[in-house]
Amino acid sequence: MPLTNVRLRQTVLGRFFSRFPGGGKLLIISHNHPDPDSVSSAAALQEIASVLCGARTTIVYAGVIGRSENAHMVEYLGVKLKKIERIDLSSYDRIAMVDTQPCAGNNSLPDGVIPDLVIDHHPVIRSTAKVPYADIRVEYGATASILADYIFKFGLGVRARLATALLYAIKSETQDLGRDAHPVDIECYLKLFPYANKRVLSKIINARVSRNYFQNLKKVIHNSQVVGNAVIARLPEVPYPDIVSEFADLLLRLEGAAWAYCSGYYKGAVCLSIRTTNPRKHAGTLMGQIVKDRGNGGGHSLIAGGKVDVPGLGPGQVHKVQEQLETRFLTLIHKDHHSRSPLT
Repeated sequence: MPLTNVRLRQTVLGRFFSRFPGGGKLLIISHNHPDPDSVSSAAALQEIASVLCGARTTIVYAGVIGRSENAHMVEYLGVKLKKIERIDLSSYDRIAMVDTQPCAGNNSLPDGVIPDLVIDHHPVIRSTAKVPYADIRVEYGATASILADYIFKFGLGVRARLATALLYAIKSETQDLGRDAHPVDIECYLKLFPYANKRVLSKIINARVSRNYFQNLKKVIHNSQVVGNAVIARLPEVPYPDIVSEFADLLLRLEGAAWAYCSGYYKGAVCLSIRTTNPRKHAGTLMGQIVKDRGNGGGHSLIAGGKVDVPGLGPGQVHKVQEQLETRFLTLIHKDHHSRSPLT
């Protein structure tokens, strides 16, 4: 379907697809351990590419989809994903990235490879300047909102499965439109709602969790400490990285808490997550300061994630690294790390 509207042809996606070979191959890369925002955005871009130029598209990721809700979303909605290590990048005409950027530290795009297209709602990083087509909108609370906006502006029909995926992504990314949600996110949510499958949406939201989840929940509660209006938790080995951010969200619900910080060890790396109710402090900037010179991290005003690689370290050494990172976090938010008290 050719784009006849001049204004739409001048958008980033309009310009990208106007130069895309008809029937060509497009590779879409999500960030590692993809969440609903990354998965649904990739699926939406796949749909747009198919309608506009008949592209043959493959969506790839690295890591695991561990969180129960995320795994159920992929299963219920039939989103097809492949592991990036099984893909020959040179066999594709174009490479796109969604919800991440080259050299961001949270994706597995090989060093030296510059994607042709990037769509993201995180703050732009230096390496993205080399990307020919980049649509970075920090004023959006979810990348899914950017893609939904394109679908509606291009006048493309939105199927129930895709609408459900995009709706859930906006819902989860903004915590029911209550965290870092902007007017455009609310507008997209309301437009998508009539098309979404509410029964499937309910199954995703209320996905069953494993016994191991509750075992880890017990550990995080036992290991949690309160320092003023901050609550921190340290986990040893975790079954998947997303559980760290999942528990950070939970800890922020503590009455009187303005900060939640959680860390956990996963396959040679310490994964970090910050949640806050104070937008003036900017969690993403804070995470960058915590992992400075040691790893990668970033995020938005209220949420942030990071990773510090610790290959070859034993449990005691990993524990020490986690303690050092905790102390740096508490120092940066002006808390006395000596005045900790157990949560329970």
